[in-house]
Amino acid sequence: MWSVGISASPCADAERIGYDNRQINRIVIRVAQFFLNRDMRVIFGHDWREDGVMRAVAEYASKVAAGAKSFEETSAGVRSRREEDKEQARMLNVVPTERESLNRAALDAEHDGGGVLRVISTRERFWEETWEQNRSAELTVLRKWITGLLDPGCRICLGGKEKGYEGVEPGVMEEARIALQCEKPLYLLGGFGGATRSFGENDVYGSSKYWLSDNGLGEEVKRELFDTTDIERALRIISNGISELKD
Repeated sequence: MWSVGISASPCADAERIGYDNRQINRIVIRVAQFFLNRDMRVIFGHDWREDGVMRAVAEYASKVAAGAKSFEETSAGVRSRREEDKEQARMLNVVPTERESLNRAALDAEHDGGGVLRVISTRERFWEETWEQNRSAELTVLRKWITGLLDPGCRICLGGKEKGYEGVEPGVMEEARIALQCEKPLYLLGGFGGATRSFGENDVYGSSKYWLSDNGLGEEVKRELFDTTDIERALRIISNGISELKD
């Protein structure tokens, strides 16, 4: 099953062109919906906050689970995906927090998601690597591990704050950089500004590596993807790139 890692968050640039937190959350849900409908898996590394995107993701997961249950009850055994794919959670949220310390909303969302959404703690898997280190180290481990799950798969980046971040660098930038280092297809939606735009424009961050990388898109189309704020057009471009890579 192809996996899509979604790295998106609000930023000052996006707000200036009319995309506030709620609208960025809607875009993330639309991206998830688009790829779930194409029998792919979507992966998030977002924290759980009152106004965070994972609240919206959880609500969407519940709807997907309800739809899947209805389908199974009326399809008399017909399956829309391979059996081995059904065994995998279609939506993963990977967090650097012990499961016992997870926000109650995260556990409720996993339960209500009916197996569609699964919350995974990297702290439980990589405790020895991070227990004496700081938050930055934990986030780097998290981002590397998520990238390893993209096998096969790709990373999509959008927005991202450039000030007040917790890691060694803006999260979107680090996730983009790790994707390139691991030779995972990377798609930058720079039209919304923020860390994504900076990463794609400034070679100090790694722009040349991105423009030379293979994501199934030609140079002109890759540039169009980078500049657009039309999410439907962006999704079609990314889908075409993935199809080219699969072929």
